[in-house]
Amino acid sequence: MTYERPLSTIERYYVSCDSIKDGKHITPCMNQMVVEGNADIDVEAFRRATTKASYQNPGSRVKLKGHLGLSRWVDSEHSTRLRVIENDWDGLSNKGATFLQDPLPVRSGPTSEVLIVINKALNKSFVLFRSHHGAMDGRGTLHFAHDVFRCLRGEKAMGENSNITDMQLAQSINHHAKASSLGLDVSAPTGQPVRMSDSEKQQTSRWLRRSLLGKHKGILAKVALETARFTRLKGEDNVRFQIPVDMRPHQDGLNSTANLTGGIVVDVHSDTDAEQWNHNIKLQLADKKEAEIPRFFRFFPFHLLNWVPRKTIHNSNSRLVKKRRSQGKFRTTGIISNLGLLKIEQFSGKGFKASKCYFIPPEFDTTALFITLAGHPEGIEILMRAPTELDGGRIEELLDFVIHNIEHAAVNPTQNVMSV
Repeated sequence: MTYERPLSTIERYYVSCDSIKDGKHITPCMNQMVVEGNADIDVEAFRRATTKASYQNPGSRVKLKGHLGLSRWVDSEHSTRLRVIENDWDGLSNKGATFLQDPLPVRSGPTSEVLIVINKALNKSFVLFRSHHGAMDGRGTLHFAHDVFRCLRGEKAMGENSNITDMQLAQSINHHAKASSLGLDVSAPTGQPVRMSDSEKQQTSRWLRRSLLGKHKGILAKVALETARFTRLKGEDNVRFQIPVDMRPHQDGLNSTANLTGGIVVDVHSDTDAEQWNHNIKLQLADKKEAEIPRFFRFFPFHLLNWVPRKTIHNSNSRLVKKRRSQGKFRTTGIISNLGLLKIEQFSGKGFKASKCYFIPPEFDTTALFITLAGHPEGIEILMRAPTELDGGRIEELLDFVIHNIEHAAVNPTQNVMSV
């Protein structure tokens, strides 16, 4: 039976963020998982593994059919694409990496691909698993990546066994509960925006990656609390973070590449410590807050967005982006996605040996800051993305602040830490 699932309301929002500019399709809401390893790579073995994995995970090769509330993802019956390019990209930022913006068009496909970037100068290759956030989420992308490497090693793919949507899963968990209002918008952690025209921008946003070496327990709390302290030193006292939460564990045996991520929002007060942060998260998860229906509008019923044309949603979102980036006020201080420890041996095979894995933060236009965390045997990869108007070198400043203070506290837990 052909794989098919309805386009959910949240997925519809992600798809509506797509646009056409100067004749080129733009896909801002993407998951991009990166596996770093050696440059000597068996491309054809990867191609065969990708084909096998895509047939076991049809959600990795869907395209969009239908319109409005009848829109649905349907198996394209074409294997997930694999491409190979040579580039001097070092994986530390999006500088010179225009291929990271290559589109994943929902109507024609592909909505996911495997991209191998070979840097001969560094004797290194980067295997990227790219997916449209409307079709897959970070955990779904990770699931597919695991299966590609299983096939590469000659093992059996886990595959997927469900076509449930995020809204169907959420409603089975929390019975149509609606999220509470967050209150007044908050300022960006990097301070006030700098006004600039589109012609002045070389890119709409920028991300950077740094490695935090060593073992650091409770890294999510540490990064959140240090980012909150940096935000207060920039003049904003109200701080709150959105934390993506995978809803798959609520259904035993659920294997899916689909977009099945919920979320919670955690307030950080001036006296909040790691214990209180963790306790807050545990309480929200116990109450299944991650499965609450978002409040995009105060009065408009959420499910009726399925019948609003995507163009209308896109135009409304564009106006909101312009407002947020000019006024410097956002729904949350930022989003922090913690992928946990990614076991690099699970991303190796056929002569390819992984050294580290990490996720590039998606470009969510209405978000002030997006942070991703991914652990490996040598430490933790911390990536931060911010809009150009909120950058101007301030991402480096924030990254330096967070990493320095975490490192300093690990060695000197009773001493004062760095100030801006």
